[in-house]
Amino acid sequence: MTQCDVAIVGGGPAASAAGLMLARAGLSCTILERGDDRGDKPGESLAPNARPLLQRLGVWDDLERDGHLPCHGNRSCWGSDTIAEEAFIFSPYGHGWHLERRRFERLLSSRAIEAGVQRRTNARVVDAERNGVWHLRCADGSTLSAPYVVDATGRAGWLAHRAGARRIVDDVLVAAVAFLETSGDPERDSWTLVEAIEEGWWYTAVLPGRRLAAMFVTDPAVVPARYAATSEAWHALLEHAPHTRERIAAHGYALVEPPKIVDAGSARLDTVAGEGWLAIGDAAMALDPLSSHGIASALATGIEAAEAIVSGSDARYRTIIDTMWNAYASMRREMYAAEQRWPHSPFWRRRIA
Repeated sequence: MTQCDVAIVGGGPAASAAGLMLARAGLSCTILERGDDRGDKPGESLAPNARPLLQRLGVWDDLERDGHLPCHGNRSCWGSDTIAEEAFIFSPYGHGWHLERRRFERLLSSRAIEAGVQRRTNARVVDAERNGVWHLRCADGSTLSAPYVVDATGRAGWLAHRAGARRIVDDVLVAAVAFLETSGDPERDSWTLVEAIEEGWWYTAVLPGRRLAAMFVTDPAVVPARYAATSEAWHALLEHAPHTRERIAAHGYALVEPPKIVDAGSARLDTVAGEGWLAIGDAAMALDPLSSHGIASALATGIEAAEAIVSGSDARYRTIIDTMWNAYASMRREMYAAEQRWPHSPFWRRRIA
């Protein structure tokens, strides 16, 4: 059995941020990632206000060098048939970024490893027990013990549930996520586009390498996930979004494979910390992608969790999570309430009731 000061179950941005900060503080840390770090992963928007977090982690200056695309603003067809613009030129933090998500995660994990973090892939934790210290058992039979464990398992919140925490669901949404490619001239406009339709809303963003991320968000009670996951349904729903459809058609973007359905709802744990454990990232609170704060929230909770562990007190961490959630919930209500064009639509009635 191997040992460390802190074990992190899950290997996304929140895990790397927490591990990096813990290693800098002199604690031994092991990240257990169940996957192999391959394949596309949704979540590529990084808002300008993430800059202080990235600077603190020491990776801000690497983004342009690594080929990520600057994002200079957001366009939205929301609450009106015309497009509104929000330029980031007015942000004190400058522009945002469209990330090649896997490349970004490799950057964070490499920084953590350079700081001394041990990171294991294909390390699926199947059992966790606490007897003075935590004992974690992986599917391959290996074991790891640590006085403190961090849950970075995403929306599943696997470890937190084992410790007795309960997930509180605020809203149920799914997203049909697709990555498109073109053999022609790719779009140079790096602004994001969000477009509301009667059944939900669309998001598109240009990615490095002739690619475009496109996501349709809806309520599974309105558009069943099994239906939304088909290429035929995805294109049929796209017909209702003229601005998004035009953006895709203008540069010859086409689906690489059928859309993938992911959970896009809002939820949080009733408690984000307990004896010898705490939760970070989506495990602590999962945000509607409309907020564009998913990655920034992951980084912030990872950094703050590391500080809580180093200080030996989770009181401040609990308060921070409550404050972040309350600010997010208020912003989200205002954003959905701004769309009043379909008062009889089941999707919008559920969001603005």
